[in-house]
Amino acid sequence: MTTDVQDGISASFQRAGRAYGYDKVSASFFPFKDFKACWQRTGNTADFKVTDYLACANGQIVDEFADNLFKRLRSKGKIELYNDRMKDWFQSREFLDTNRPVYLHRSRNLAYRSKGSNYELLEAFERLKEQGLVADIPNTYITWTRGPNRARLGYCSILMRVIAISSALDTEKVPEYVPEYVLYHELLHLRGGLRSLGRYHDKQFKDLERIHPRYHEAEEWLKRVAAKKL
Repeated sequence: MTTDVQDGISASFQRAGRAYGYDKVSASFFPFKDFKACWQRTGNTADFKVTDYLACANGQIVDEFADNLFKRLRSKGKIELYNDRMKDWFQSREFLDTNRPVYLHRSRNLAYRSKGSNYELLEAFERLKEQGLVADIPNTYITWTRGPNRARLGYCSILMRVIAISSALDTEKVPEYVPEYVLYHELLHLRGGLRSLGRYHDKQFKDLERIHPRYHEAEEWLKRVAAKKL
């Protein structure tokens, strides 16, 4: 990363900080695995470490992110961090092509394949589409995890459009509709889009979950898998 890029984010955060009464502000890009920012504040001094996934953004995006972050700090987390311009850029092909390979490289527990020992996740995706449960979501990367994580049986990065299903479900002991249901759950998150306010598992989301025809059975299986009762 060039010095000019690092200087640019410092300048953006310094300008935003002055508008909110901060006398001394420093900011730098940091290679977090996920899209995040963290900070330390003492009086009117603040130091930020910001995801380097923003390093390829234009100056306006970085300026608005800095300004919204200070607004969010002032409101104690009660305002939306991402405006429409940011969301449009996050959904752009430029953002995905630049940053998803980096995210995948940093995600150490991914198998980087949709075909498991017993089940093929892309086939499950097709079944969900055939049933009318989900629409096609272009450029979605679907993979099994490398290790059989039982505490987190599925997760997704909405920004990177990556879905990972735990290999703990890739076994003949678990019915095929169980990983399919977990995939459905994660696809619902992608469909819901990016937000920094509110709960992702709200009532609307839970109502959509229950549309899956094997919802109750799948949930029971997930409890058994998580509890290692197989």
